[in-house]
Amino acid sequence: MAAAAKHRDALLAASVKLFRQKGYAATGLAEILAESGAPKGSLYHYFPGGKAEIGAEAVQLAGKAVTRTLKDLAAEADGPGDLVRRYFDLLAGWMAASDYRDGCPITTTLLETVPGHTAIREAGAAAFADWAAVLEDSAASAGIAQLRAERLARFTISALEGALIQCRVSGDEAPLRLAAEELSTLYAAA
Repeated sequence: MAAAAKHRDALLAASVKLFRQKGYAATGLAEILAESGAPKGSLYHYFPGGKAEIGAEAVQLAGKAVTRTLKDLAAEADGPGDLVRRYFDLLAGWMAASDYRDGCPITTTLLETVPGHTAIREAGAAAFADWAAVLEDSAASAGIAQLRAERLARFTISALEGALIQCRVSGDEAPLRLAAEELSTLYAAA
């Protein structure tokens, strides 16, 4: 059974990577199999719904990884502004290390599949909600009123996604740095 989980996990990990770098539409099932090293029959064994099922689970898996990272950073951060700076700094380094080939682990897939694939859309909505909850909790813990904390959290995600796209286009981390600085100012003012 351990080998079975290994193939399933390898297929998902390969999907997350390829979807993030190339997009959902440009990634074929044969490519996922090659990247994962899993045997051909394992793909439909674990994902009888095919590529759409893999897409939904890949978005869910990647979304949970971001949530864990945000929670870990929130535990160390000195308030929501510091949390945002830490996370955006982490992403800036990651983007530079990938030579700006990587983007958000879920947005590329969502842009190509929503609204056509309900399960992928729902996985993306859940991921964004989880990320917002971490940001909201950090803001509320800093004494920011709940409604303002909710709005700032959602705005932070919007700014993050826009900054990641701009980084890929410009080949520079400056958009993430600028967004982090401005968001930190907004959290401090709140």
